[in-house]
Amino acid sequence: MYNKIMKSTRHRLLDYLGSKQIATSTDLSRVLQVTSADARHHLNLLLKEGLIQIIGEKQPQGPGRPAKVYSLSPKQKQDNLVLLVEALLQVITSDNFSRDHSKKIRQIAEYIRGPTMYNGNLTQRLYLAINRLNDLNYQARWEAHQQAPRIILGNCPYASIVNNHPEICQIDKHLLESLLIIPVEQEYKLIRDDREYTYCLFNVADFTEGSIPSNNDD
Repeated sequence: MYNKIMKSTRHRLLDYLGSKQIATSTDLSRVLQVTSADARHHLNLLLKEGLIQIIGEKQPQGPGRPAKVYSLSPKQKQDNLVLLVEALLQVITSDNFSRDHSKKIRQIAEYIRGPTMYNGNLTQRLYLAINRLNDLNYQARWEAHQQAPRIILGNCPYASIVNNHPEICQIDKHLLESLLIIPVEQEYKLIRDDREYTYCLFNVADFTEGSIPSNNDD
């Protein structure tokens, strides 16, 4: 039980640093609702593993020692830009290159997905799709909803370029559709929740296979 709680706290801590870029142990203690000692404990473990780094100090407003400021280490700041460039070049140089914009976006998404086709019922495809998305650094999960399943992307691997290239969201949409073999619609783009985590949300648009359980058992 302890290991499960520790893993959950570590993931939440890394997610927060990924979203907010920097934080002190006090910030993390408040947001994650853990004690200051617990926050420092997990930070020290992550420092030893090289997953985070200390980038400076924050001076206190009153008496007291400066607080260390943490951020993700370079190896944790992952993105898919190399894969995206490879996909673009593959599509552009392909004999099947199309001048149709929508078709080009779909071809790029299918290249990123890889050659594997995702079979089975929707529940099985959701689990397989989430695994593939997390291989691509999306920090993805899915949850059941009254209308249809929802896919939450906790990390945008293209965050550094998405504002200048909104077609990235269309690539994500087609990537999800090629994984699930069912239409999806984006509801939120890089929105913050009440814990200040940033995420994107996609809804399954045409759901007819009946209710399915959520996978939020971690």
